Amino acid sequence: MPDQASLQFFTVVAQNYLAQALVLGDSVLRHHPDAAFSVFLMDDSDRRWQACLADRSFHVIRPEQIPLANYRQFVFQYNVTEASTGVKPSIVQYLFGNGAQKVIYLDPDTLCFRRFDEVLAALDRYCIVLTPHACSPIPEPNLPGDKGIMDSGIFNLGFIALSKSDNTANFVKWWAGHLRNECLSEPDAGLFVDQKWVDLVPACFDRVFIMRNAAYNIAYWNLHERVLEDRSGVLYEAYSGARVAFIHFSGFAVEDLNSIYKYVPRNPLSKSRHKKRHSLAERPDLDEPFCRYRQLLISAGVQRFSKLAYGYALYDNGDPISRLERSLYLSSSTWQQSDVDPFSTGRDSFWQACRRAGIRAASHAPVKYSPQEVIDRYRVPMGIVQFILRCCLRVLGPQRYLEFAKYMRHQLMPCNHLFLLTGHRGAEVSDSSRAFSLEQPGEERVLCDTLKS
Repeated sequence: MPDQASLQFFTVVAQNYLAQALVLGDSVLRHHPDAAFSVFLMDDSDRRWQACLADRSFHVIRPEQIPLANYRQFVFQYNVTEASTGVKPSIVQYLFGNGAQKVIYLDPDTLCFRRFDEVLAALDRYCIVLTPHACSPIPEPNLPGDKGIMDSGIFNLGFIALSKSDNTANFVKWWAGHLRNECLSEPDAGLFVDQKWVDLVPACFDRVFIMRNAAYNIAYWNLHERVLEDRSGVLYEAYSGARVAFIHFSGFAVEDLNSIYKYVPRNPLSKSRHKKRHSLAERPDLDEPFCRYRQLLISAGVQRFSKLAYGYALYDNGDPISRLERSLYLSSSTWQQSDVDPFSTGRDSFWQACRRAGIRAASHAPVKYSPQEVIDRYRVPMGIVQFILRCCLRVLGPQRYLEFAKYMRHQLMPCNHLFLLTGHRGAEVSDSSRAFSLEQPGEERVLCDTLKS
C-alpha cells in the first residue's frame, strides 16, 4: 500500500513498459520529494518485478487492491491499451480511499523537468485539472490535425490531476462506470479508450480547471504551438517563456528518434496519410530532450523490458487471443455473466465456442505494414469489394444503397460481430445491435424494406 503522503502520483504499465515507468518515477520523486509514486502493473501475477520497483522507493498497486470486479474478465475483453487506460479511475478510488488528498496520473512515457507548482495550486481551488491536446488550431496539413484531435478527445488523458471531494468522487465513479465496458479504441464509433468520455467533464461536473499552460504536456500533437529553448541547462517553452514542466513522449521509438513518434494513420486509405509529420531534422529544439530521454530509457533497461510479452495475450493452452475474440467476449452478455474463466480452453469454454464458430487461433506476431504497403497488398481485394458495391448500387438504387452503406458501416465495427458465435452460448443479439435498433428505428425499417426487396 502506498505511504500516507497526501500527494500521490501514479502510472499504469504492462511489464514491457517497465523502463518507462522507472524513468518517470525517478523524475517525479526528484522534483516532488514530498509525494509518493505508485505503479499499477497490469500483468505481474507472479510479483516478479516488485523488488525492482521497491528498490527505487516506488509503490506497487495490485489488481486485487482496486475496486474493479472480475479483473481477469476485464483484461480479456480489452487489448492492452484499452485495459491499461480503463483501470485508471479504479486506481484513483483506491488512492483516495487510502489517505491521498491530491492524485496525479501520468502516462509512463513522460519525463518531468520541474515541480508541478501550477497544478498543485490549481488543486487547492479545483477538483479536476485537465490539459487540452492543443491550445490553438493545428494548421493544415500537419498531423494529427483538428479532426484527429476531435476523434481522440479534446483533452489528453496522459495527464489528469484530482483533489479529494464529493464532486471528484462522483466524477470518478461515473468515469469508472463507462470504462468498465466502454473503454474501446474505436474512433469511428465515437470512442477512444478513457479519453473521449472526459470531453463531457467541463459541462457535467463542477470545479474543473482547463490548464492551457504551454509548459505542460508537450507532445507531438501540439508542436505547432510550442518550441523548446535551452537556457543555461534549463529547458523553457520559448513562446510563453515558461519553464518546461513535462514532456509526453507519446509514440517515442528508441530506435528511430528522428520520426518523433511511430504512430501511423488508422485508415491507410484516408487523406491523413499524406499529412505532414514533424521530425527532429526540422525541429532541432527537440533534439536534446529526445536524446536525453532515450539514454534514460536505455539505462533503465528498455531493450530488455520491451521484449517481454503481455501477460494476458494468450489462452491457458498458449493460443494467442485475437482482437476479434476480445470484441466478441465484450459484446456477449451471456459470456460476461458467466463464471467461466475466459482464458480457459477446456470444455464449455469461450475458446471452444470460438473454435466451433470457425474462429482460428490468431497469429503470434501480426505483421505491420506501412499505409502504402497496405494499399499495394490489398489492391486486388479492394477492387473486388468496389465491384460488388457497384453492383449493389445498380440493384438497390442510390437511396437504398446509402441506407445499406450506413448499415454496413455499423455492422462492420468490431463490436458488432457477435452473430459469428452461433450455437453454443453464442446465439444472442449484442447490446450494440439492440441499441442500433432501438435508437434508430426509422433507419432499421428502411433497411428491412431494402433487404426484403
